[in-house]
Amino acid sequence: MEVITFYDEENNKHAYKKYKGYTFSIDFLGNDGELLEKIAQRTIKDDDVLVNVYPKSGTHWLYNTVMMLRSGTLDYHGTPTMMELQDFNLIEEMPSPRTFGSHLRCRFLPEQMKNGKGKVITITRNPKDIVVSLYHMIRQFKRFVGYEGTFDGIVKYFLTEQFFTFGSWFSWTKDMEEWNSPNCLTLCFEDFKKNTFSNVVKLAKFLEVDHDEKFLQLVTENIRFEKLKENHIITVPSSEKWKEFSEDGRLPIYRKGQIGEWKHMFTVSQNEMFDKVFKEKVAELGLKTECCFE
Repeated sequence: MEVITFYDEENNKHAYKKYKGYTFSIDFLGNDGELLEKIAQRTIKDDDVLVNVYPKSGTHWLYNTVMMLRSGTLDYHGTPTMMELQDFNLIEEMPSPRTFGSHLRCRFLPEQMKNGKGKVITITRNPKDIVVSLYHMIRQFKRFVGYEGTFDGIVKYFLTEQFFTFGSWFSWTKDMEEWNSPNCLTLCFEDFKKNTFSNVVKLAKFLEVDHDEKFLQLVTENIRFEKLKENHIITVPSSEKWKEFSEDGRLPIYRKGQIGEWKHMFTVSQNEMFDKVFKEKVAELGLKTECCFE
């Protein structure tokens, strides 16, 4: 993969990997399409579950909910093994039933999953809150991960196809909407936050796990943001892998997890500009976003 690095007119630093016209994180493993081909041809088991989420949209929240439901325990399960960011064999060596993650757009997921094998779960979030969450996260990193600069710069950059995570939120979402398969469930971050129990019930039904209401209520309690954040600090040990990213050797994934944080960061002009581009892109791509973006 080709690495593109540039500075914009405000001197903000940007970098991403490019392959066949698509944008990937600079932390994507490998230098060419070999890993993408391996992922596409990965053998999927009937009971595999993939948590496939655009960055900073609730990946860890959703993953830990799925893991509690699948394991029948209230244990905190930390961070999912990500197909494109960790060694390929880590998933191959997992005992069944396997649950793993990805930030890849749909077109790069395993062909067998696209053909209906296994289950895929995603969650959508207000893109304005994604920008805010991502900006605060990368400011905590000790090393460069694809963007370095002002909040205004990242707001503008987010609206482009070359955004440094895994490309545009708009085309990523379009890919997911076009899948529209019965083995894929799409949840909404804002609805999950407001109606957690009903979403836990929906997930349990989709995963075909049999739990009584009491256990589902306990899961609902244990996936509260504050509880997950506390468990992340208490139960996840410091590791050499994450020390290059953060001082305590843990991935800084939890901040506030609130709805509408963008209102405290966006200026009036930034919001007007974002809304204008958002409407244009939604119309252009024919997106069917049904979430309540406040």
